[in-house]
Amino acid sequence: MNLRIVHIAGQKAGTSQLFERDVVRLGRAPDNDVVFDANHDREASGHHAELRREGGAWYVVDLGSRNGTFANGQRIQQRYPLAPGTEVSFGAKGPRIRIELVPAAPPMLPLQPMPPMQPMQPMPMPPPLDLAPAAAPRVQIAQAVQPAPPAGARVGQRTIAMMISQAVAVASGRQKFGRTAELNAIVEEKVTAATASQRRTAYALGGLLVVALLALGGLIFWSTRSQDDIQRLREELAQMAPEDPRRKEIEGRLGNLHPSNASFGRNLYDRSKKGIFMLAAKGEGFCTAFAVRPSVLATSAHCIQEAKAKGSVVALENEGRGQARFDVIEMRTHPSYRPTDQESITPDVGVLTIRGRSAVVLEIATKQELTGMGAGDDVYLIGFPGRLMDATNPAATFLAAHIGRVTGASGRPAAYQDAWLVQHDAATTRGSNGSPVWSGQGKVIGVNSGGYLEEGEEKIAGRKTEVVKASPYKFGMRIDLVEALLK
Repeated sequence: MNLRIVHIAGQKAGTSQLFERDVVRLGRAPDNDVVFDANHDREASGHHAELRREGGAWYVVDLGSRNGTFANGQRIQQRYPLAPGTEVSFGAKGPRIRIELVPAAPPMLPLQPMPPMQPMQPMPMPPPLDLAPAAAPRVQIAQAVQPAPPAGARVGQRTIAMMISQAVAVASGRQKFGRTAELNAIVEEKVTAATASQRRTAYALGGLLVVALLALGGLIFWSTRSQDDIQRLREELAQMAPEDPRRKEIEGRLGNLHPSNASFGRNLYDRSKKGIFMLAAKGEGFCTAFAVRPSVLATSAHCIQEAKAKGSVVALENEGRGQARFDVIEMRTHPSYRPTDQESITPDVGVLTIRGRSAVVLEIATKQELTGMGAGDDVYLIGFPGRLMDATNPAATFLAAHIGRVTGASGRPAAYQDAWLVQHDAATTRGSNGSPVWSGQGKVIGVNSGGYLEEGEEKIAGRKTEVVKASPYKFGMRIDLVEALLK
């Protein structure tokens, strides 16, 4: 029996799909067999569930989805047998399907050979035709021809069939017109009347198409012009001294020019997710890394120090269900990184070499783009927060934030070559260390490193106590620090 899936709720409602296979995968990720709408069907996970044929019976199997899988309104624990008419929903209010089992198509019978053709007998020639014109009464047009429809009326198949039938009758001699010009006039009148409405519709559609193309061209022109202005202002801002009074004016203009895109974050995650990795040892994750070369991952130097202490380390691909895993065969930290120096910040970046190749390599910002970044810019991070780490089903978390400032290691403004400390306000935790930091243009500008510690007094059991706690301000290392390790 084959499987027919009828969509009864969600973006695909009203459609159906037929499958002649033993496993059908469903979810929002584009590599599924049944792909739910990425924006509309948000209750469904990227790889939500599978329909499996085992021993002649069908089962629905949940793949560790975020919102669960329901069969006939009841949440299943892991797998559930399917019967014709079973309704399966992906999330309590997500897309819903109905299961139908249909018999497989019977095999086609082989074609039988045709008998040999008999030779044709010659036909006797008919006597010569008498081509002399014969007198015949003329037929009135009103009696022989169907009246033309009024201009602008829609013409159906029956009317067109009658017109063709009349034309054939005239051509075969059953109806005759006195002059060729009279026949041409009748045909022209009918064609003009029948196509008047279609011509007007075509003109209207053509006009709308021209307007849409002009609008699209204007949008492309505005977007290109806006991007050029943004880049020019960024370059101008990078060349100014920190105390220049014109900085505030240029930063305000940049804020007004920055294009908004409601789908930017989602698109960034979808195209980058296979280039993000969870670092794990002995079945437990501890840091994030990302691909900068097919077989080279970037991360923070202190994550590499931790990896060396743990021994055997693997890199688990984001959303790879723990199956896409790569052995780490080499680790290196930046030559200026000093893990024992607790009083200053040193270049906290490193690289790992894996056995195998990443499916995606992230795009790195150019020097010109790094020069232009500054306070207030949008940034985005994708990593594995410590309390959400699951080495059996690694799923990264997307965060949006802003740059607080770009400084030297001392926290003060510095020239470009020394201003590699990028402060941001993303709510990262320990497991997010080593995750990439993207700019608003979708280029990697940094490696997330950690956060500041703040000291203060708090009352504990009625007594003032000096406490140290994590600051909400985090920082990353500018991505070009990694270049020293890639040469």
